[in-house]
Formats: sequence, structure tokens, C-alpha cells
Amino acid sequence: MSLLINHFYRFGEFSLDTDQRILLREGKPVSLAPKVFDTLFTLVENAGRIVSKEELMNRVWPDTFVEEANLTYTIQQLRKTLGDDARHPVYIETVPKRGYRFIASVDEVLLDKGSINDQVNRRFETTESAVAGERLLEPSKEQRAVELASESEPDAIINRPNTATIAGSTGINKRMVATVGIVIILAGAALAVWQYAKGSSSASSHRTGTTASIVSPLNVEKLTASGTGRFVAISPDGRYIAYTQVVEKKRSIWLRQLRTNTNIEIVPPTGNEHIQGLQFSNSGEYLYFVKGYPSTLYRVSSLGGVPTKLLENLEEKFAVSPDDSQITFIRTLIKSDGQREQSLLIANDDGKQERVLLTTAHPDTLNVPIWSPDGASIICAYFSTASGTHGANLIEVRAVDGVKKELHSGSFFSISKMAWLPDKSALIMSARKTHEGENQLWRASYPGMEVSQITEGVTYYIDLSIASSVDKAAATQGNHTTHIWVGPGKEPETIRKILQGAIYFCWAPNGQLVYSSKAAGNVDLWVMQPDGGGQKQLTTNPEMDGTPAVTRDGRYIVFVSNRTGAYELWRMNMDGSGPIQLTKSGGIRPSISPDGKWVFYNSSDWRLWKVPIDGGEPVRLVEHVAQYPSISPDGRMIACMQRTEHDNKLSILVLPVEGGPPLKRIEFAQGGFRGVRISWTADNKALIFGIDRSGATALIKQRIDGGAPEELMNFDEDELFDFGYSADGRSIAVTRGEWQHDIVLIHDLLASVKNRP
Repeated sequence: MSLLINHFYRFGEFSLDTDQRILLREGKPVSLAPKVFDTLFTLVENAGRIVSKEELMNRVWPDTFVEEANLTYTIQQLRKTLGDDARHPVYIETVPKRGYRFIASVDEVLLDKGSINDQVNRRFETTESAVAGERLLEPSKEQRAVELASESEPDAIINRPNTATIAGSTGINKRMVATVGIVIILAGAALAVWQYAKGSSSASSHRTGTTASIVSPLNVEKLTASGTGRFVAISPDGRYIAYTQVVEKKRSIWLRQLRTNTNIEIVPPTGNEHIQGLQFSNSGEYLYFVKGYPSTLYRVSSLGGVPTKLLENLEEKFAVSPDDSQITFIRTLIKSDGQREQSLLIANDDGKQERVLLTTAHPDTLNVPIWSPDGASIICAYFSTASGTHGANLIEVRAVDGVKKELHSGSFFSISKMAWLPDKSALIMSARKTHEGENQLWRASYPGMEVSQITEGVTYYIDLSIASSVDKAAATQGNHTTHIWVGPGKEPETIRKILQGAIYFCWAPNGQLVYSSKAAGNVDLWVMQPDGGGQKQLTTNPEMDGTPAVTRDGRYIVFVSNRTGAYELWRMNMDGSGPIQLTKSGGIRPSISPDGKWVFYNSSDWRLWKVPIDGGEPVRLVEHVAQYPSISPDGRMIACMQRTEHDNKLSILVLPVEGGPPLKRIEFAQGGFRGVRISWTADNKALIFGIDRSGATALIKQRIDGGAPEELMNFDEDELFDFGYSADGRSIAVTRGEWQHDIVLIHDLLASVKNRP
């Protein structure tokens, strides 16, 4: 008889069955996406050897071009499954600039599938039917004896790299006992998988505030490939898709007839005004959209024509009632202290007879309103950043009197869009659970609000629209890449790309860069040389550590972390040791005084505070909003941002370091502030900051005594995330990235999610 050998790997508390393609933890199956399993198999198969990133991508994604970000995300998911720590790995070691190595001890079990097949079948025959309870019969005394023998028998394992086949023998010797024991273990594992597939997955489906296992992928058809489609709406009958498109930095609205795949422009571009928030009327006769800043709501015939202005000064998200007679929207006002106030309103379909239903003040925020199926109430996201927390709730507000009730308490970091399934049994949401996460699709049953996750992966979902009479939906899929670029400060146009995946950073006095990155699976702080060498991870935490600032003497790093559940300021030594919490009521955007004694920062309501770097009671400096504080090199002034009450526009304030009335106010001469940071020049005479202008991001230098702004760098279509000059001013670094947004059509959405809780 020929032997058919099955490979069965064991490491730690895990077993990997390559024939069944399952991972077991202590005999129980663990859910793994196919690509994650393939990655694990490749690493385990090459245990002890460095597997290059290129080799892994070729093995896991054969004949397919993928970004390195896909591999990074897959490794991150694998580490989470194994409970591994990238900084102190037990299973998967990152080898900088080369790849990954599986470092755990791996034992390889060789099984004769031909000889055990009948025994496995007989094992399954001892199982009662699912109707009778899906319960295993008690094993016989002989079976228990074999299992006990196999548990203590070391000869069942063939240590790597020995792969000799199992020889036959007469009688029940040690090798035969071990083989039979492994047979029973494998049979039990297979049975566990069968039971898991039959029933336990539904039994373990997560309820409100948790994540259900990902079941089946959506049936997605890509409609655009330009990377410039951002907002989308599908007609109620599912025949048309309206979407925004950017061509030569100009934005317009296009309509696609799905049956013929023909596209026509129905709202031509007017300058570089943003167009957003598309929605068809429920009759399909009109298309609504928001354009410009301050934002204005328009309505246009679905066939095109001259748009009609309906409402002014509203947020991007709005909704049309089921009978098309009313519109609900959110309006933001800036109070005299620079703080934000938001209101939920309704108006007639012609924009008249506005009525306020609910008003909130910062740090409470309203977003993504949507009408209930019967048109009697409005559901929207409601979240607060008080004390540095950020939990999004779902609330329902009655349209007749504005009475509010909570539907779902805040298990999401943010909710970006909501739409009803065609049968109105549930809301589909574009949302994310954490600050560092990306938007995925979630299902929330109505009115029970039982939440389950639909999608996961590197690709995320931004906009969403669902047809009301057919099982189709349209969405915007997105992905992005970021890199640190470094070069000479006097020749910024010669900067070169150094490192992928970095976000916020700062220069250390010794010329190193301290930066935040998801390279290890979470947003942690790292340090490296400006040429990308000497990378070292400084923090390891399941939450986010970012936005670093370094003292002038290079002793401390101050950073923002939500490791306690709220965003607070922390201080640690330059090597990552000795972390100390500095604030307890929220803290973001740290800026350190030149003498290293004080940390200036924003609280969660964007007020300006300072706290001793050695810890102590915070001191509030001004009563009004003062965002993105930056201390001048001489330690005498603070630059910050503030919105003006009369026109809601941003301006730069220069304040005395001890607080008080502004010394200077600088109005923006062009473009809008690109909210990353404000930086001083070494002579204390000018400020450097980013602006958005004509669809591009630029770095601008502005003297505080007036004069025309000077453009230092232009990033074309890239987005600027952060920038900074080295302590000696000789070098500049920026983090910049590219966002890709494309429109997709989702078929059979209702069928894909109907089995979720």
C-alpha cells in the first residue's frame, strides 16, 4: 500500500493542518482569512529562515500585483490571531528591510492518510445527528487508553528538519500507538471544524458593541479606476450611478447608466469648489448635492440642467425624507469664544421653513443624519470628545418635537455614512472602531441595534448608497500610502523618499527622526536616522501612540496616547523607557517650551493649556479656542489657529507665552489651512504651515509682520500629513501621501448580510 503523507505542523499552543487548511488553538479551530492562512503556512514551512517580502507576496498573491501595504496588513492580522508582539515576538520576527522570519520551534507531524482514513470515518460515524443534539458519544475504554498513551508519547513528533516516513511494524509498539493517537487528535479536530461550521459560528456571533466573524465577501464590481471618485449615489431603481470625478483638479458630477455603461456629465465643474454629499430623491427624479464653502445644498434634474439652490451653510451630510417632502441636515456655527455649536434641522424640500430639532455644543458632535423608514424620526451619529474620549452613539430624534433617545452606545470611534437595506431591516454603516483603523462596512439591525461587521482588509469604505427597490448598492472604496521624504532645507524640491507608512514625526536634536508608524500592527513610536537606517521601535501598546515632540536637550519625548481609554499627553525617555502620564482630562498637539520645562497643548475642546513636563497641575492660558499651538524658538510667543465668529474662517493668532490678548492676527490670503502643524522660523520672524490651494497642497512661509506669503513646496495631488525642519535648519522632512478613491457597485448586498444578527 502506498503512503499518502499529510503535513501537520505544531508550534506553541497552535496546530496547522495544511491539508484541511485550518489553524487550531488547543484543538479548537481559529478563523483565518485565506491570504492570512497562506502567509502563515509560508512562514511556518520556512521556519528559522528569513522569507523576503517579495517572496511572500509572490507566494500569497501569485500573478497579481499588490502593494506592500497588503502584506503589512496581513502580517498585522496574523500577529493579532497568534497573540504575538512585534517588539518582543514569539512567533513572527520582522527583519528590517528584508522580510519576516518564523522564530518559534516548529514540530512537523507526518500522517499516513491512506491508513487512517477508515479510522477517521468510523470516528465520525459515532456522532449523533445534528437534530439529536450534535453530541459526541462517549469514547470507549480502548479509545481513552489510546488517547492517554498518545498524550505522553514523544515519538509521535518528528522534529524538523527530519522528514523520514513512518515505517510499518507488527504489534502495538510505541510508534503505532503514537500514530493512532494522532489519528484521533486529527479526527477530533476535523469534527470540531464541522461542528463549528454547523452551529457554533452563529452561537458566537457578537452583539452590540462587538464584531461578528467575517462570513462571505461582497459581490463587488469596480466602476472607476481613476482614483479620483469620492462621492456616490445610486438611484432607487438601481439603474443609475451618480458620482463625483476630478479632472485636472476640477470637480464635476457624472451619471452612469449601468445597463449601457454610458457616462454623461450632468454638473460641470465651476472652479475648484468641492462637490460632496450626493443623494437621489426617492422618486429618482432629482439629484441633491453639496458644493462650495460655506457649503450650499443644490438640487438638479437627474438628466442634468441648471441646479437650484436650496440651503446654505450646512454640513456635507444630509438626507431626504421617504416622501421627498423634507430635508434634514446639520449646521455648524462658531460662537464668540471660537467654539463650535451644531444643530440638527429639518426644512421643506424647497429649503424653506427651517426648524431646529436638536442643538449641541463642542465637545458633542452630530453627524450623518438619516430618516427612519416611516419618516417619523431622524437617526444620526452623536459623539463626544469630552475628557479625550471619542465614542460614537446612534440616537433617534423625533421629527415632530425633537425628543431624543439613544439607540446604540458608543462602540465606534466614528461613523461616516449610513444607508438602509432595501427591506429596511437594518442600517449599513461606514464606520471604524478605533482612531488608527479604517472605515469598514457594518450592519446594525433596526430597531434592535445588533451590530456585526461585514468587511475587513486594507481597502476601506468611505461613501455608501443603497437602492431602495433592488438589491444593489454603490460605495467608494479607498486606500492610501504615506512616506517620509527628507532633504536639504534650502533645496526642498530635492527631497527624496525614505520610508513608507510613517505619519506624524518630529526631529530630535541629534538629527534623528521620531515618528509614528503602523509597521508593527499598531500605531507606535519609532526612531531612525534621516536616511532610513537604524530603525528602532520605542513603544509597544495595543492602542495609539503618536504626535511626538522632543525636548531641546534630547532627554524626553512627549506624545499623545489613548492607552488609558482617552487621548492624554505622556512623557518618556528618548529610549522609550519610563513613560509618565502628564494629563488626565484630555491632551493633544503637544509643543514643548525651549527650556524644556513646560508642555503647551490643546484640551479636547481645543482650549490652550500648559502642564509642567515633570507632572503637575495644568494651567489654562486663554478662554477662547486656540488650535495647533507652536512655541517660538525664543520662548516668548505662541502661534495658534482660530475660527472667526462672523465668517467661520481660520486665521493665525500670535499670543504672548503667558496668555492674554493676541499680539498679531494673520488672515489667510489664499487657500485653506492644511491642519498638520504651525512651525516657526529660527529667527522668530515667520511662520510655516500647509494650505490647500486649487486641489493641491503647498507649504507656505508667512512673515508675522505682514507681506505676501512665500511658497516653499508644492505637493501637487499628494496630501501633506506633517512637516518639520531639523534643529540646525539644514534639513527638512515631510510626510506626504496619495489617496485613491474609486466607485464600486455591490450586487446582492441584502443576500450577503441576511444571515447576520
